[in-house]
Formats: sequence, structure tokens, C-alpha cells
Amino acid sequence: MVSIGNTILLFCNFRHYTMSEEKKEKERQYLRSWRAAKRVLKRIGKKNTEVNDPEQVPGCQTDSDDALSSMEDHLSTEALSTLEESDWDDDFVEDMDLDENDMTDQEDMTDHDNKSSLGTDLATWASQFQVKNNAVDHLLKVLQKHGHTDLPSTARTLLKTPRHVTTIQKSGMEYFHYPLHQKLLEHLEKYSVEELQNHDNINLSFNVDGLPLFKSSGKVMWPVLCAIHLNPIVVFPTTLTCGNHRPKDLRFLEDFVADLEDLLSSGIQCKGKKHCINVLCIVCDAPAKAFVRGTKLCSGYYGCDNCDQKGEWFNRVTFQDTENLTLRTDASFRSQVQPEHHKDSTPLVQLSLDMVKCFPIDYMHQSCLGVMKKLLLSWTSGARGVRLSSTQKLEVSNRLLQLRNEIPSIFSRTPRSLVELERWKATEFRQFMLYTGKLVLKGILEDDLYRHFLAFSVAMCLLVSPTLVKRHAEYARNLLHYFVCRGRELYGEEFIVYNIHSMLHITDDAVQFNGLDSCSAFKFESYLHTMKRMVRSGKHPLRQVAKRIEERQLSPLEKHREKKTSSAKDKAFLINENGCEITDEMEKDGKVLCRVYHNPLPMFIEPCHSFLVGVYNYNKKQTSMRWIPREQVEKRAIRINHGDTVTFMAILHQQ
Repeated sequence: MVSIGNTILLFCNFRHYTMSEEKKEKERQYLRSWRAAKRVLKRIGKKNTEVNDPEQVPGCQTDSDDALSSMEDHLSTEALSTLEESDWDDDFVEDMDLDENDMTDQEDMTDHDNKSSLGTDLATWASQFQVKNNAVDHLLKVLQKHGHTDLPSTARTLLKTPRHVTTIQKSGMEYFHYPLHQKLLEHLEKYSVEELQNHDNINLSFNVDGLPLFKSSGKVMWPVLCAIHLNPIVVFPTTLTCGNHRPKDLRFLEDFVADLEDLLSSGIQCKGKKHCINVLCIVCDAPAKAFVRGTKLCSGYYGCDNCDQKGEWFNRVTFQDTENLTLRTDASFRSQVQPEHHKDSTPLVQLSLDMVKCFPIDYMHQSCLGVMKKLLLSWTSGARGVRLSSTQKLEVSNRLLQLRNEIPSIFSRTPRSLVELERWKATEFRQFMLYTGKLVLKGILEDDLYRHFLAFSVAMCLLVSPTLVKRHAEYARNLLHYFVCRGRELYGEEFIVYNIHSMLHITDDAVQFNGLDSCSAFKFESYLHTMKRMVRSGKHPLRQVAKRIEERQLSPLEKHREKKTSSAKDKAFLINENGCEITDEMEKDGKVLCRVYHNPLPMFIEPCHSFLVGVYNYNKKQTSMRWIPREQVEKRAIRINHGDTVTFMAILHQQ
């Protein structure tokens, strides 16, 4: 039988702090080792140990350096052989201070939740802000010391962290799958009865994409994410894969496809009502879309997933045809009418989905990170005929920086200069494309280039707005057709690459999904960022993410809350064609006092009147003070000051 001293010594030899550290750190290290040793003793059968305190072990004093070194003579290889590999997984070091009392706490966690709202709030806080377990452990001990004895001793117990996550190998990746029906039901239970009763059909959208985990290695995750289109939209994973490369094949989708097929046929019962399940779309960037559909990449000659046009080579594959395009259909895809477009089979064809229309163009990747970034790179480092001078680039950058204090808080990022263009995020390109680009390029970019950009900007403004797309879809289609054709004349034949060509098809997706935000990857990218923060070390990242996801099940729905500040930049609104700014927060009979601007002027008249996309110029002297009902002050706007004039721009995209 392995002695207690040998077992304690085993864990002391795995400590993470050196003997040269301060005494306090050594004491904490020893206590962790002692508690972990008791777990191993229990596992190997020595349940009748009478050791209840580390000070009771002969020769073991927590305040003595000699005590630890004296036990090194008792190291036993037999004790080492009793340890399983799972004892040293990625969360073991993080959770070493789990003792036998904590096991009791874990079994009685339900009672803690019922008796103490503090425990529930702490669990929600720790999960929401991704607080590390050792920090939560210390906080719990401080709270216990000050009278909160009903709280558990460790974060693992508080958050109900699963002890083991069993993974398998599939598609050359470490693989873990959540049953879709079970996870969907868990999240639907968090919605109010009223919200569920209002929906007979529940719309789901899905995303498959790669997530690089570290800058220093090629470790990558390929999760399958699901979004529930209720209020609020909730995103959660149904499949997790992790490896040093993307999946070798599509077998990692088989369980997901089987679960979804069952849901589509049987529906789901929740809170006394049965709901039908509808797949709204599967959102992927272009390379991921080609991968999961088993088709050629977008850089190939037959790479367009919306039409059967064969590309032409102009230093790269381009798509020169803009008229009379033959569109792909679900039937032509399934029968592989154009075999050059297909590469592999995909399990997604087992689902009763339209294999063309259910895979929309993602405007986040193709319009913001694709077209808008391409235009900016052409202006900053492109050919001589379209490139801005150093002075012009500096002026554009200065204008962008001057807008930093004008952008409302509901935008996640404020403008940055062109010097940092390579580090811009998708939300920054969207902000430039829809709003700030119209202002900062005016008078600097050549007139032909500026009008060409305005055609693209106005079209995208129309397509992201659910209201405007219903009335002006055909006009947006014509603008984008002009943008593609005129772009070939201004930038050359090599301009019409896949992303530019896809603008000829994007209007159909905007009409089908009532605005581009409904079928974009922004919500999924936000969740991928959250998943990346769940990885706390390089060892078994998939298991870490799986455990953090289980911890988040305790959290309630996170509804979108607008940032409320007293700053003037957050008090701009539009009421019909009148700019409006709230002067203070005083209310009188449900009304707020506002400064209202009159007699708007258009900022531009080509390619259309700027009023169409909610852009107005006002003279600051033509204003009046009015009491306006609070419910009318809802349409948020960006207000930009220009000396004696002010510009109001309606915020069109969904937050």
C-alpha cells in the first residue's frame, strides 16, 4: 500500500513554483499538493485515512522549507503508477485545490443555488467575464472568511465544471459533439413563455469556420455554431474540432447532419408548445463554404457558387461577364450539371435544404473584408492612376481621427488612421463603407473614383437596412452592376475577382433574408472571439473550451443593452427628415427636450439624393427647441460637426 508521505511527495514534485519563491507561495503550493494527494488516496482505495490536516503528517510543516525537502526521500514509483493520464489534463493544475469537502459541495450545489443568490450571481459573473479559476478560488475563500460559509470552496464546484470531457478522433481532428436537440432545448428554456408562444417556427442559422488559437503555432479549431433567431439571438456550438490543420474530410459534420435532420422532421417541444424547426441559412466565408459544400475554391475557374460562369486569367482568376448569367439552382447542384464546379461529396445534401440559396454571400467577409478593403488598398498602395499621394493619405487619416469623438458608443470601434489599415477589423471596414467613407473621401479622391465608391456605399446602405431593401432592392442591384462594370474601366480587368463579382448576386440574398445582417457572420465571429478567450493554456484546448461552455449554461440570456452615456455623441437622432439631439435627460409628461434642426440639404446628389440613405446636412442656426415624445426619439444617428454646418447620418445596420 502506498504511504501517505509518498503520495504527498508525488504531488509536491509537480508543483509550479520553485523553492526559491517566497514562503507564502510555498505554503499555497504545499496545500494544493496535500489536497490533491487525498483525492489520489481515495482513488487507489485508501479511503480509511485518518489524516485530516497537513500539520498532522509527521515531519510535514507548511511553514518549513525543510519539511518538503525531507519528504523527497520517500518518493515511490508505485505511487506514480497509480496516476492516470487524465489526472494531469489542462484544468488539473487550475483546479488542484479541490478537497473532499468540495466534493460534498459539488453534490449539494443545487441547494446552494436555491439558498444563495450570491452563489448564482458569482457563477454568472465568473462565466461572463471569463475569470480564471484560481482568481475565483481566492475570492471564494475571502468571502467564506467574511461570513459567507454557504459558498463552495472552489470555482470548479461553483460553476459545476465537468470533471472529464471525452473526445474522439474524427477527420484527423480531436472531436467533441453536443447533441443538437439537447443543447437547443437548454437554450430555449431560458426564453420567456411569451417569446416562445409568439413563434410557431424557430429559425436557426449555422456557421462553420476555422478559428486559429495561437500566434506561435498552427493549432486551429473548426466548430459548428448554431444561432437561434429569437429575441435576443443566442449562439452556441454543436460540434467542436481541434487540430494542427483543417479537417481532412467532412466526416466531422455527420453527427450534426443527423441531429439536424431529426429536428427538421420532428420539431421540438418546449414549455408546453411544439415548434417546427426551420434552417434559415448556413453562413461561411468563401473558402469554408467551398469546403463544406465540396466545391472548387473561389479562386478557381469555376469557383462562383451562384452562377456557372467560367473565370478568365488576368494575373489571377477573374469573372468578366456581367450580363445574362446562368444562375445555379438546388437541382443543378445536386445533379452536378457542371462537374468542374464540384470536388467532393458532402453530407449536407442529406438535408432538405436548398444547396444554393441556403448558403448566402456573407457581406462581412466579401463586402467589408473583401471589396472595401480592396478599394482602400488600391487607393493607398495601388496603381499610379488611382493611388492617393502621401499628402492625401495623411489628410484622410486626419479626418478619420477627428471623427473619433463623433462616433456613438453603440459602435464597437472608433476610426483609425490609414497607417493601421492592415490591422482594421471587419466592423471598421463596415463603418467606413456605410458611413465615414462618404465624409473623409469627399474632395480628396478623384471625382470618378468617388462617384464609383458612392455607388457601392449607397447600395450597401440599402441592402443592410430591412426597411430600405424592401423598397429599393432593384435600385441597389443596378448600382452594384454599375459598380462592377465601371470598376473594370477604372481599375483594370484584374479588378473583377470573386469578391467583386459576388456583388452581382448579393442583392438576391438581401431580399431573401430581409437585409444582409440577418445572414451575416458578425454574430458568429463575436462568439468565436469568446471561444478563443476560453483557451487558457496550450494543453488540450478543446477540453478547456468544452468545460467553459458547460459552465456558461448557468448564465441567463444576455440581452443587448445599449450603452447609455451622458456624452453628446450618443444623443443624436432623426425624426423624419429633421435632425434631433436631446439637450438633457429631463422628461415632462413622457417628453424630452430636444434641439431640432430644420431645412435639410443633401450631402450628395449622385448617384442618388443622399436623403434616400438618411444623410442630411443642416445649418446650425436653423434650429428650435421642442418637447418630443420619448417613443419618437428612436432612430439613432451619427452627428458630425463642420463649423457652421452639421451632418446627420442614420444608423442603418443592425447592432
